[in-house]
Amino acid sequence: MPRLPSQPEINIGTIGHVDHGKTTLVQALTGVWASRHSEELKRGITIKLGYADAAIYKCPNCDEPQCYCTSPSCPQCGTEAEFQRAVSFVDAPGHEILMATMLSGAAVMDGAILVIAADEKCPQPQTREHLAAIDIVGLENVIIVQNKIDIVTREDAIRNYNDIQKFVDGSVAENAPIIPVSAQHDVNTDLLVQAMEEYLKTPERVATAASRMYIVRSFDVNVPGTSIDNLKAGVVG
Repeated sequence: MPRLPSQPEINIGTIGHVDHGKTTLVQALTGVWASRHSEELKRGITIKLGYADAAIYKCPNCDEPQCYCTSPSCPQCGTEAEFQRAVSFVDAPGHEILMATMLSGAAVMDGAILVIAADEKCPQPQTREHLAAIDIVGLENVIIVQNKIDIVTREDAIRNYNDIQKFVDGSVAENAPIIPVSAQHDVNTDLLVQAMEEYLKTPERVATAASRMYIVRSFDVNVPGTSIDNLKAGVVG
C-alpha cells in the first residue's frame, strides 16, 4: 500500500453480524484484507480486531459523489485528486462468541459503519447487539451500509432497506444515512466515502487533557513451556 500523506485522524469501526461483509468492505476502501491471522484465514471469519488505513481524496473536476475516492488519481477522469484526510478502520468480529472483542474495539472508535447484508432478514442477532454496544459507549456518529445489493432483486433490496429503517428507529442510528453498497464489486463506495466525510467528522482532540490509554489487544510472545526465568512478557486481560 502507498504511504499515507498524513497520520490517520479518526478511528472508524466496521460493525455488524458475522458474514455481512465488514472485512470485504474494509478491503474495498483500503485495499487491505484486515483478517490476517492463520485461524481467521482458515475459518473465513474475523476473530481478532483488524486494522487498515485509507487516504480520502476529492477530485476538483468531478461532481459528487464520483469526486470522492481513496486514490491520489481520480478513477473517473484521471485528474490529480486533492487529499482530504487519512482514516483508520477498526474491523470488529461479528460472531456471537467474540462480542467481548467487539466491545474492546468500540472503546477506540470515533465513528462506526454498521454493515447489514441485504440478503438476510434484518436484524440479525449481532446486528442488534453491536448497535446496542455503540449506544452504550456513547458513539453517535454512525453510517449504515446495506451490503450485498448485487445478490438480491430490486424488490428484496427495497424491502430490506425498509426493514433497516424500522430496526434503527429510536436508536442512536435513527438518523444515520443508509448507503446501498456492493463491497464485492466496489459499487457505491464513492457514495460511502462522501457519507464518511459528511457524517463521520474528525473529533476535536484536547492535547492538554489527562492521558487515557485503552488496551484493545494483547499478545503472548512466550513459547509454551518457557521457564519463568526466560519469560519475555505477560498478557494483560
